[in-house]
Amino acid sequence: MAAHAGSAADQLSRFITRFVSAGSAAYLVLLAPQIIEQRSHLAVWYTPVFVGVIFGPALALWFVAFRGSRTRVEVLVTITTVGYLLAQLLWIPAFVGPDLDATASAWISVFPGLMSLATAIVWRPRAVLAYLLVVASLGQVINYVSRTDHGNVPLVSDIVFGVMFCGIFTVTVMLVIRTGRVLDTTRSAAEDQAAATAASHARSVERERFDALIHDDVMSTLLAASRSGNSAALAGQAKETITRLERLRSGSSEAEPLTAGGFEAFVRSALTKIDEKIEVESSAERSTEVAIPMDAVRALTASAAEALRNSVRHAESAPRSVQVRIVDGSATVVVSDEGPGFDQSKIPPHRLGLSVSIRGRMRQLPGGWSGISSTPGNGTTVALGWNASGSEPARSDVAG
Repeated sequence: MAAHAGSAADQLSRFITRFVSAGSAAYLVLLAPQIIEQRSHLAVWYTPVFVGVIFGPALALWFVAFRGSRTRVEVLVTITTVGYLLAQLLWIPAFVGPDLDATASAWISVFPGLMSLATAIVWRPRAVLAYLLVVASLGQVINYVSRTDHGNVPLVSDIVFGVMFCGIFTVTVMLVIRTGRVLDTTRSAAEDQAAATAASHARSVERERFDALIHDDVMSTLLAASRSGNSAALAGQAKETITRLERLRSGSSEAEPLTAGGFEAFVRSALTKIDEKIEVESSAERSTEVAIPMDAVRALTASAAEALRNSVRHAESAPRSVQVRIVDGSATVVVSDEGPGFDQSKIPPHRLGLSVSIRGRMRQLPGGWSGISSTPGNGTTVALGWNASGSEPARSDVAG
């Protein structure tokens, strides 16, 4: 479970942890008559000590798997699996006889595979395989030594069968957990790539906007020169135009924050390229104190564009709208449609649109946040925002 909470590897590990705990409970119930019957064959201390050491922590794993920390899971798994290995090692010296029937098995030899599955949750692959080899082999040795009749099957054959049988399930679980880690790595890389792509796209949109503004300034300056000739006002206008051209050439304009009107135009320009009929409603307070940093502008615009693309793709003919709200210190973009909606809990893990292009991008933005509201038949609303204070507004504020 070496993964952050909520990751694919973490979720898979917790599921397997609950499976191990449930399997332990099932074995305890099924083996209870056998454990009681074989108690008389062992030293008096053996059965109560190792039933408690093995099954106690294993049953506790069920509760820890839901909300407990990774450290607690590791501790309980280690106690259970090490206790099981110790119980196997001490079976032979604790066995006082009489020998078991030829068809009977020592209860401690019945579930090495389950214990190996438990180690796969928190141990490294080599340690897991070494543990599997030892406990699966010891289980067969214990049965061989404890029985009256060993049968016609050589001990080596029993060991090979036990290791192979347990290994199939243990290796499968190891691969499942590894797949979760690979998915987390892929998702993280996808988030970084999405952020880079969004920044590149946002810079392109920004450059187009500035190109248009500078084109207007240059034309205005030339027109003023042709009409009124040289003047102090014309010199000032020309100087400002040259300054803005120099900023664009050097790229320094990309770092300048936008006012409410600039942000509004930026969002509108990006979204109308996706849906030229989209209506962007604004409730911006055009205060001179509003200054939205370009990192926030790019993240909000790219995330809103992804939300709008999803709406066009999945709710093509449904009415949709975009609301932009700007006040001092915060900016919000809400993309809504009246389409079919969806159940967020049923989105497959490999679908990275929402998790990467929207949630992931906004999560990487300091002060950024996102909220997605959708149920089947009730449309979809994606709220995106940035606060200079770094706090997320109340849901009621977002909805409004």
